[in-house]
Amino acid sequence: MVDSNFIIRTLSATVILFIFSSAVYFSDLSFYLLIFSIAVLSSFEWYNLTRGNKILYVFALLLIALPNASLIYLYNLPQGKYIIIWLILTIWGIDVTAYLFGKKFGGAKICSVISPGKTWSGLAGAILAGIVFTILGSLFLRLFPILYSPIMGIILAIVSQLGDFTESLIKRAYGVKDSSSIIPGHGGILDRMDSFIFTAPLVAIYIC
Repeated sequence: MVDSNFIIRTLSATVILFIFSSAVYFSDLSFYLLIFSIAVLSSFEWYNLTRGNKILYVFALLLIALPNASLIYLYNLPQGKYIIIWLILTIWGIDVTAYLFGKKFGGAKICSVISPGKTWSGLAGAILAGIVFTILGSLFLRLFPILYSPIMGIILAIVSQLGDFTESLIKRAYGVKDSSSIIPGHGGILDRMDSFIFTAPLVAIYIC
């Protein structure tokens, strides 16, 4: 029997994927409006999550400003639109495959104290997806040398999961499950963007 939560998550992720990709591809205005909206909504979620703790606004630079700034940098590269769409597809593939592998194979938790849903089998699925999508990026966009693609795919998958753990750690500290409930099956903007916290800067650094 198909997990109803998985259906909701997949539908939500597909809609988000379409909106993001369309905004990136359509025009400069739509892209910058998207980034601005993400930054504003994320800031509100962060304020509510940390209950206005001013000291923790320092971490907002990491969780909000850094990935958004990296996406803006990537967008302004010669193949910028396609690079961002590839990155969105890659993160989507990593997240979905990790979820499917975790549900199918289960097994030992990576760190149940921080994120009880994350398993080693899920990480294996994430790595597999990362390798596949990075190879595709090499073939069609020439982003990475084809021989190095598997290594980059592994790094992206691990770094993506690290972003998820980072946000989970903060939510654990404040005793909340999701940053908000704006996205069905996912939670808030921060919950959906956590995979970009380190992946977007990593790709930007590699390409620069």
